[in-house]
Amino acid sequence: SSPILLEHRAPSVSAQVGRRPSAALAQTGRVRIDARILGAAAMTGAEHAQGPGAPEAAGGAGALQVIDISPFLVAEVAGAVAGGALPEAALEVARRWREAFAAHGFAQVVGHGVPDATIEAAYAAAKRFFSLPAAEKQRSDLGFGYVARGYTKMGVERVSATGSRPDGSEMLGAQRARPPDRLESFVVRNRSADEMPECLDGFRETVFGYYDQMARLLRSILRLTACSLELPICYFDDKHFREEAGGALHCSGDCALKFAHYPRLADGEEPPAGQLRLGEHTDYNGFTLLWQDHNTCGPQTAKSDLKPPLGGLQVRLLDGAWIDCPPVPGAFVVNAGDLIQVWTNDVFLSNVHRVVMPPPGDSSDRLSLGFFSGPGPDVVVEALPTCRGPDRPPRYPPVTPDEHVAKKVAESNK
Repeated sequence: SSPILLEHRAPSVSAQVGRRPSAALAQTGRVRIDARILGAAAMTGAEHAQGPGAPEAAGGAGALQVIDISPFLVAEVAGAVAGGALPEAALEVARRWREAFAAHGFAQVVGHGVPDATIEAAYAAAKRFFSLPAAEKQRSDLGFGYVARGYTKMGVERVSATGSRPDGSEMLGAQRARPPDRLESFVVRNRSADEMPECLDGFRETVFGYYDQMARLLRSILRLTACSLELPICYFDDKHFREEAGGALHCSGDCALKFAHYPRLADGEEPPAGQLRLGEHTDYNGFTLLWQDHNTCGPQTAKSDLKPPLGGLQVRLLDGAWIDCPPVPGAFVVNAGDLIQVWTNDVFLSNVHRVVMPPPGDSSDRLSLGFFSGPGPDVVVEALPTCRGPDRPPRYPPVTPDEHVAKKVAESNK
């Protein structure tokens, strides 16, 4: 039987009547948001349903916003964390941030401050690892499945099985999902238990150097999110991090760096029906910071003339159409996971996305660097004070990250 896929369903006209967002959310002090944008996310964000299928061809309108966050980063360093007022340029970033995540749950982020050399080194390190012989890669397989840490071979992960409502209910399940995803991966969590390949000189230092840069960018993104929601700028800090001696930033939350390699099809190989490189899914936890494979013919951080491999990321619109998300020079793709949608009470959207197969005859592989995040295991995720009110009660029960992610991972590893 054909797989049953995730479907985002737009509400009927009758469903929209009487469900306008509260004035406090649509016009919250300094950050003013068009109520129509906020309303669209609020009314449809929870509509993860188990539909009979999804359109296979990319289409639709509404490319992801490209947001330069550098004005916010400047303000963050200049004293906003200590209580200083944000300048108008930083407030405009916050406004655009909220609009993007209400409409799509995704944005392409430039002006992020991550050095080109750090990105290039991490990409090269990942490429070196996946070029190792299978037996050598298997030495880093700790047998925990694809989310824990270490190496996971192709054929284990099946994220389309994890389709559900943002709170983890109504799970799709492996029996109705697509075939296992066509990727191999390597995960590190910046802990002493990480298994590193001893045959690659400098691998550990390069990987952790990139991890540290992602942690710092994540903290800035969480602060930007807090401002966009009219919360204190450091609201999310202690739920994700602790700062150690010397200014080192430690992820006390659920942070993981995942190198993902999508191998090319062998000559004459025919993928099974319904095969994708990575099936339709929402991310389980907090924000994801993704470096796509930007360029097959030059540096990853080239400023122009990018030639990315075919068969890439697609995001599903609320009307069911899919849009391609080709890499923008120098940009990270940032998306919100399920717990962000629960936390924001549907103000931000955890959106369905996938990685499609390349066209027939294409022989390219694909490599991506994903940094996945979430709050600490004991943090109770429930509707934020600025995202709930008398006319907007909480739409999900409180949940802890551990119980939510455990359900998702168990289903994906079946």
